[in-house]
Order: sequence, then structure tokens, then C-alpha cells
Amino acid sequence: MSLLGAPVVDIDGTFFIQAGIFIGLVIVLHPLLFKPWLAARARRSEAIEGAAKKAVRLREQADELVADYDARLAKAQEQANEVRAKAHREEDAKASSKLADVRTAVATETDAERARVSAQAEEARKQLGEKVEDLAQAIATKLLGRAI
Repeated sequence: MSLLGAPVVDIDGTFFIQAGIFIGLVIVLHPLLFKPWLAARARRSEAIEGAAKKAVRLREQADELVADYDARLAKAQEQANEVRAKAHREEDAKASSKLADVRTAVATETDAERARVSAQAEEARKQLGEKVEDLAQAIATKLLGRAI
């Protein structure tokens, strides 16, 4: 046996028959199998890319909506704080007004009471002034045993 021995691939008349069968199958299967498979693969690739682009677009829209929501929430909180502060100021003003009214009323009543007490004290002094002489006479008579 020689080192070069028999060829691994024997090219004879069957090679052309096999090549003809291969070419015939390619011609028949190309529109029936390969074109639909390639079209499906292209559609799938486009769908994946389209879904990825849509996801990016939706993420951007979601970020915009979140930013808008945060801005509106901050504005609403600011308005609520302003309303709350205004309500506190109004309540403080009402309380101050009521306190001033009460102070005025108390001052008026106090002045009236002072005037009444002063009048009563004056009346008591007058009555005691009239009785002082009588009392002094009575005390002197008891102490000295005689009238002055």
C-alpha cells in the first residue's frame, strides 16, 4: 500500500447528480423554507429592537411623569403650607382681638368696681366721721369715768 492510497472523496458521475439534487433542493426550498424563515427572523429582530426602543421611550415618559408629579406635589405642599400659615395668622388675629376685647371689658369692670368701692369707702368715712365724736365721747367716758 502506498501512502497516497485511495482518495477520500471519489469524484465520479454521482457528484454531478448530487450537485443537481442540491441545486434543485435549494431552488425549491428557497421560496418555501428559507425566505419565510429569514422573514420571520427579520420580523423578530425588528420586534425586539422596536420593543427596546419603545421601552426606552416609555422609561423617558415615566421619568417625565415622575418629575411632573414631584413638581406638582411640591407645589401642592407649598400651597398647603401657605393655607395653614394663613389660617394660623387668622386664628392668632382672632385670639388677639378676643383677648383685647376681654381686657377692655375687664378694665371697664375693674374701673366700675373701683369707683363703686371708692364711693362705698367715702360713704363709710362719712358715716364714721359722724360717729367719731360719739365714739370718742363714749370711749373717754368709759376711760375717764366722766364726760368730756
